[in-house]
Amino acid sequence: MKSRLEELKGDPAFRQAVHAVRGAASVLSGRAVTPEEAELLVSFALAAYANAGGLTEPSLSRLARFSDRLGPEESFESLMKH
Repeated sequence: MKSRLEELKGDPAFRQAVHAVRGAASVLSGRAVTPEEAELLVSFALAAYANAGGLTEPSLSRLARFSDRLGPEESFESLMKH
């Protein structure tokens, strides 16, 4: 049986978040961040968001509206330019 963390790590959305965080953290730190370090950062952020009520209204609606801004050819990095 998979642990909850193993199940989360296999989620495509989690993998995409790890990819984005790895790139951003590497640029900010000036060194290549490992996938494991990026997974830890994403796990911390998601746990904090969920524990703060992020999976309930109105936070869930805000997150949905924020993510709707990403078009099919747009990336998270392009959002940071706006």
